[in-house]
Amino acid sequence: MIAIFAGNGNFPKEIIKSLINQKKPHLIINLSGNKYKNSYQVNLGKFGKIINILKSNKVKEVIFAGKINRPTFTSLQFDLTSLRFIPKLKSAFKKGDGSLLNFASQVFKHYNINVVASHKYCKNLLLDKIATKVKPSNIDFQDLKKARLILKSLSRFDNAQALIVDNGYILSIEAAEGTDLMLRRTLDLKKKLGNKRSGVLVKIPKNKQSLNYDLPTIGIKTVKLCIKANLKGIFLQKKQNIFLDREESIKLANKNNFFIAAI
Repeated sequence: MIAIFAGNGNFPKEIIKSLINQKKPHLIINLSGNKYKNSYQVNLGKFGKIINILKSNKVKEVIFAGKINRPTFTSLQFDLTSLRFIPKLKSAFKKGDGSLLNFASQVFKHYNINVVASHKYCKNLLLDKIATKVKPSNIDFQDLKKARLILKSLSRFDNAQALIVDNGYILSIEAAEGTDLMLRRTLDLKKKLGNKRSGVLVKIPKNKQSLNYDLPTIGIKTVKLCIKANLKGIFLQKKQNIFLDREESIKLANKNNFFIAAI
């Protein structure tokens, strides 16, 4: 049995669809605003209740997928099982989301439940090539190189999976607001700078990030916002990004001379 901790967005839906197609038994812990049939809704602080649900359903694997709104420490409703883990949880809270997910993985491992890669049952969502007719230019590859160096440096703070570089200049770095709002900021900035068609979005995993969860994700909304911001394309990491709405996204990109490339 597989348990999906389903956050917001379409990624959890794609995993569920894939599991149904593969006839894999699964259950859903619903952490989103979406409605799922026969799902469980639990406060994340109730470790005991969550473990009981998983154990009673003989869950062996857990998948984290989708955007989960990070709760405040005081909003967590702890039960008796949670109390033994509070010191480690407090430590994880002081760090980034990656530390919290690593903490959750350790808790499940204590109960012989494994957290597996979010794409384990839907590898078709990974990209391993240049997907569009338009290819990146030499300048675009130079911007990619600079972006990778910056993101690598930021990784030690467990922060930022995306940034925008334009002819060597950094326009935007993803903060807590996420990629979509970063792109909206970039749109406003580019308008002030003349809004010429230039710059690339680079969205890749953090250095030494566990690839079991929180893989950087793009979809049709990302592509639309990039085109609106007059960017030239998107760079992803080969087989390390989730690419949703692929057919629709590639069609839109080709229509607007925009590239999507996994390098």
